[in-house]
Amino acid sequence: MGTLISNLERDGITRSFAAHGHAALASAGGLSLMKGVFEPGWRWSADIAPIAGTGTCQTRHLGYVVSGRMQIRMDDGTELAIGPGDLFDLPAGHDAWVLGDEPCVMIDYSPEVTRYATAPMPSVAAPDDKYMTLVRRGYQAFNTGDLDTLRTILSHDVVQHVPGKSQVAGAYKGIDAVLGYYGKLAELTDGQFRADLIDVFGDGQGHVASLHQVTATRAGVTRVSRGTIGFTFLGDRATDLVELHADLPGDDAFFA
Repeated sequence: MGTLISNLERDGITRSFAAHGHAALASAGGLSLMKGVFEPGWRWSADIAPIAGTGTCQTRHLGYVVSGRMQIRMDDGTELAIGPGDLFDLPAGHDAWVLGDEPCVMIDYSPEVTRYATAPMPSVAAPDDKYMTLVRRGYQAFNTGDLDTLRTILSHDVVQHVPGKSQVAGAYKGIDAVLGYYGKLAELTDGQFRADLIDVFGDGQGHVASLHQVTATRAGVTRVSRGTIGFTFLGDRATDLVELHADLPGDDAFFA
């Protein structure tokens, strides 16, 4: 596979905000990236809301702050500030504004950012179907240890297939066995196991594929790897989960 190069300024698409800045987007092979320049006085609810047509920002952001500072207010009222050198995974549902007199410059590689600062297409439904929404809820519940929510998403006879040769490999049959598997992951990593959702794909017919990044620490070693789960739903419950790993030998070694 040859090297692909694209230049943000030369090859990218520039999207101007209503005021106070702009975003430049470009792609090179499998990478799509946005550079946002948010000038002093920029606020999402004033500069992007008239374009997006929503009350708060409904884009998830995965990014890095190059310079400047920004205040963020989530829909639940939680506030936080980000500044130079910060990496962030910011969920949808927020307002934000620039702090101080310096432009805030950010790099964002979220799959959703390709839709940032664009008007919604008329008569087009939201990207997620109901099964994709359930998968998103499931990941959140997994990372917070919310077993009650997981029991509302997984069927009583669910099966989760875990590939490989490690001590966690095998087919877990029944909801108690699957939740036991999740508990074993937590036990083996002293509670330091996360599966953070990157993207989710569906066919509207009860089949969903997720892309996630696992971060886990065991015996003082931290491992970051990516994987996919294929979900099959019957009604509103997941009945079959098939794990696929980007580096199965490495994951096997980590849980040896």
